[in-house]
Amino acid sequence: MTAANAPLGYPRTIAHSLTVRRWAVLSDWTSTLYVAALVVGFVLPFEAIPPLISTPRLGLTDDKLVLMLLVVAWVISGALSSRGWNQVLPTRTEWRLLLASLVFICVTLSSARLAAPEYADEALRFVARLLVAAFLMLVAMRLGADARHLTGLLWSVALGAGLSALLGIGESLHWSGLEPALALFKVAPTRVGGDLRVSASFQYATIAAMYFEMVAPLAIVLGVTARRAWTQVLGVAIAIACTANVVLSLTRAGMLTLAAIYATLILVGCARSSLRRVLPPALASGLVLLGGAILLLVHDPVFDLRLQTESDADWYGAAYSAPATLNLQADHTAIVAVSVRNEGRIPWTNSGNHPFALGYRWLTDDGNGVLDVPAAEVPLPHDVQPGESIQLQANLSVPDLPAGTYRLDWGMLQRDVLQFYERGWADAQTRVSITPGGVPATLPEVSPRDDDEAPWVVGRMDLWGAAARLIAAHPLLGVGPDNFRHYYGAELGLEAWDERVQANNIYLEILADLGVLGLAAFAWVIGGPLVAAARGARRGAYLGLGVGLAIVAFLVHGWLDSFLAFNPTAWLLWLLLGVASSAAVRQKPQVSGR
Repeated sequence: MTAANAPLGYPRTIAHSLTVRRWAVLSDWTSTLYVAALVVGFVLPFEAIPPLISTPRLGLTDDKLVLMLLVVAWVISGALSSRGWNQVLPTRTEWRLLLASLVFICVTLSSARLAAPEYADEALRFVARLLVAAFLMLVAMRLGADARHLTGLLWSVALGAGLSALLGIGESLHWSGLEPALALFKVAPTRVGGDLRVSASFQYATIAAMYFEMVAPLAIVLGVTARRAWTQVLGVAIAIACTANVVLSLTRAGMLTLAAIYATLILVGCARSSLRRVLPPALASGLVLLGGAILLLVHDPVFDLRLQTESDADWYGAAYSAPATLNLQADHTAIVAVSVRNEGRIPWTNSGNHPFALGYRWLTDDGNGVLDVPAAEVPLPHDVQPGESIQLQANLSVPDLPAGTYRLDWGMLQRDVLQFYERGWADAQTRVSITPGGVPATLPEVSPRDDDEAPWVVGRMDLWGAAARLIAAHPLLGVGPDNFRHYYGAELGLEAWDERVQANNIYLEILADLGVLGLAAFAWVIGGPLVAAARGARRGAYLGLGVGLAIVAFLVHGWLDSFLAFNPTAWLLWLLLGVASSAAVRQKPQVSGR
């Protein structure tokens, strides 16, 4: 045997050539755009509140950083392509597909220029978010030239949602180790009636539900078109995890929308043999949705109340009977009797993570200042049912105050959830005359009282009525993008209102903010890609079916909520519009996992 034919000194099993699959290869500089898009798709659900990079003049959050990465990758991939710098600009076809979004942005900018000066900066920020959304649409269309790149982009979206859904499941199980991570994305957990509404890595539970509703049908079609068993299981597992999070968010519109999406998948799978593979995962996910809803109905009285009422505005209510005046000595204790009646719709529990209690604090004589004295609570001796009254004995520790007149402010609360005055029920007050103790005392620090005019919870029908009046007054271009929340309270005659509240209907929100022109432009933005996705689904294209249903989920849930002001949901929508506009979605079949 010659040296050339001598056997190698290692096992034959590792002597095979190494094959790197196409989707994992950076064949040239243009592939940098694909990698950057994968990063953006994955981190969409993770919009952190604190900036990752902070300077005196600039704060960069994670979403801004990855968008900057995407812009740089776009320029690099265009400049170093065969067409040179011409590739940095959209092609003629891309301009045509972007036209509707550009018109929508122009209408939004025109409306912003007419907005009230005090809200102009916020209106222009909304325009900037739309520009980013249109850029994401352009990126998706550019990647659509390669079906495998487009499939990879959708997998990155699904994997990011899957990780967020795992965080949501951990949140529902109260894993304390997750609290620091979840605190990066929201000020506080979403709660209703003391129940946690899972919001995973999103600011609010309803935003989380909308995102997961859109990803669930995507994950199903990605799973059924995958060639490897583990990727098939992964796609279905992501869909099921997203479904579980929609249930755990206690979002009624989300559950109904997802039920409609799964029903559509099942009907399409039964009607068209070319799309029959969606049946098993759609049935499995639908059973998770149905089972979760049944468990909530049977075991969660708060969810039952959510089905009966629009909001928790009338869940909390209290009538007080407290002494009108008291004469007390500083630095002593006294027992004060206060009677409270439950005027709400939920029982007041005296145990658990969020018990009810009677709180009290010390105010100045005019009631406008809060003394820097620790607030205290009187626990309930037993649960109090709606309509029931209870006599409480407050073991009052009188602080060491200078002689004079003060006020005691009594108010029911649910610990770590809310104060009853936040639902429009005024606290009771007792005027207290303090006689001096044995040692001369000094007045504690006083902070202004800023809760005297707590905003009233406004119902959906009232919001819609306010929107209708704003539309009638500003029919053409509305009151300015993202400005409904600043105006609805005045339309309802309120002195104070929560300016974070949207119109709870995306179509009324657009009409109120951007007028008839804005709604017409938005319909144009949605119409073309949705029709393209539907045509693809009719040809048996699984991705056309999944992307189309994801867009439909946004539109259906939009009848009861509005999501264009939130980056994760709005940017995912435009990304999917770009995917739906690409030729790859309309091809049959799509097979991922190669």
